[in-house]
Amino acid sequence: MDPLERLIARTEIEDCMKRYARGVDRRDWPLVRACFHDGARDHHGEFCGDGDAFIDWVSARHAEVPFSMHYLLNCLIEFRSPAQAVVETYFWALQRRESGDTGTDYEVFGRYIDRFEQRSGLWRIADRRVAYDSTRTQPSTHHLRHLQGVIGRRDANDPLYETPQAAE
Repeated sequence: MDPLERLIARTEIEDCMKRYARGVDRRDWPLVRACFHDGARDHHGEFCGDGDAFIDWVSARHAEVPFSMHYLLNCLIEFRSPAQAVVETYFWALQRRESGDTGTDYEVFGRYIDRFEQRSGLWRIADRRVAYDSTRTQPSTHHLRHLQGVIGRRDANDPLYETPQAAE
């Protein structure tokens, strides 16, 4: 793999990770699914299965989560061959869960440990293990109803999907 091919592959892998985070946070499940090769495996907490089963599992878990934000931090990409890389990406995930008039804020600190493969010219996840390093919970003091201006949403009505396209 020459230096330019390696740089392109790194960018494609990092972009795939960012699409994954966006997809989960916006509940854009087709976007999340596109981050996995067919037949990929995901070992995600109590879940272990293929990409389609993961989408079913994670979408059910997030159905009642009003706020989710994934921060991707260190991302180390180590190429094992021209078509395979081991990728360790640190994450900090924030979620709010509500019950009645109160809510709980959850923070999860961990790492996505992925085997990426290039198939048919596309770098995607072939195998994922999520390593959880720490968690923190606290009563929520965040209330979206007090914010003004453009408010993020967890669906296709998020401002991202309404971004005007530039004229060509």
